[in-house]
Amino acid sequence: MNGSVNRLIVGACVVLCAALSGCGGSGRSAETPARNEIAAVSPSATRSDAVQSVTPWTYNSKVGRHIRTANFNIYTTQSSPVLLTRLPVFVEAALRNYTSTLGPLPDPPSEMETFVMSSRGDWERLTRQLMGADAEIYLRIPRGGYAANGRGVYYDIGISDTLSIAGHEGWHQYTQRTFRQPLPTWLEEGVATFMEGHRWDGGVPRFAAWSNTERFDQLRSAASKGKLIPLDELITLSPQELLVGAVLNDAAGAGCKSLAGGAKGGPNDRLLNYYAQLWVLVHFLNEGEGGKYAGGLRQLLADAASGELRGK
Repeated sequence: MNGSVNRLIVGACVVLCAALSGCGGSGRSAETPARNEIAAVSPSATRSDAVQSVTPWTYNSKVGRHIRTANFNIYTTQSSPVLLTRLPVFVEAALRNYTSTLGPLPDPPSEMETFVMSSRGDWERLTRQLMGADAEIYLRIPRGGYAANGRGVYYDIGISDTLSIAGHEGWHQYTQRTFRQPLPTWLEEGVATFMEGHRWDGGVPRFAAWSNTERFDQLRSAASKGKLIPLDELITLSPQELLVGAVLNDAAGAGCKSLAGGAKGGPNDRLLNYYAQLWVLVHFLNEGEGGKYAGGLRQLLADAASGELRGK
C-alpha cells in the first residue's frame, strides 16, 4: 500500500471513530465529572449575527444554502430549521474551543469549507467530485463524514450526531489547514476526541471535554473487562489496522449500532477502546498529577502549529 493511500485510510479511521462517538447524544452521564466547562464562543457566535450572509446554493438539482460566517463557508442542502440555526453557531464555537482550551493556538489562515448534505447519496456524489481517485476509501465510511484537505464533508444523521461529528472532524479540518507540521497520530486523534464533548445552553454550545458519555462508558467497560491497551502499544498502534479489522472488512455499510456492538473482545471493541483511551490520555496530560504535563502538552501543540515540532 503506498503512502498516499495509507494516509487516507488513517484519515478514514479518524472519521469512522467520530461517527461511532455519535451513536448516542453528547449528554453527560451521572458519573462523568463536569470539569473545565467553558462557553467557547466569540461574541457573535452567541447571536444570530454569527451568520454573515446566506445565499442560494444548488447541488444535484437541490436548492440549498451557502452560509458564511467569520471563519467558515458552509454549503448545505439540509432544510432542518434547527440544524440550520445551530450549525453556524456550533462551528464557530468549536473553532474557539480548538484555539483556546489547550492553550492559545493560531486562527486558520483563511475561511474553511464545510459541506453538510441532506442525503448519503449526495454526500457520495460530492465525495467522488472532491476526492477523485481516492474517493473509494472515503465511500467506505459507514456513517457521518470526514475531513480531508482542510474541508469537512458530512451528511445529516440527526442534529446531535451531525454536530458531534462536526466537533471531532472540525479539529482535523482545523489542523489540516493551520498546523505547519502534523501531530503524532495518537495525539491528533486524542485531541479530536477531547474536542467532542459539549452541551447546549439555550442557543449556545458549551464545550466540556469530560461531557462525553460514549468515551467514558467505553473506557469503564474496557477497564472492567481487563481490555485496556498498554500505553506503549497505544501510542504506536496503527489506526489503519484497526480500521481494516473492525470496519472495512466486517462492517462496511453498517449502521452505527452494529459498529459499536461488535463481538466481545473483537476488533470493533478494540477500535472503540483505542479512541476512549486516547481521549482519557489527553485528559491526563492536561490535568493529571496536578497539571504536571499540561505545559508540555501545550508547547507540543504550539510547536506543531508553528512548524518547530520536528526540530525539537
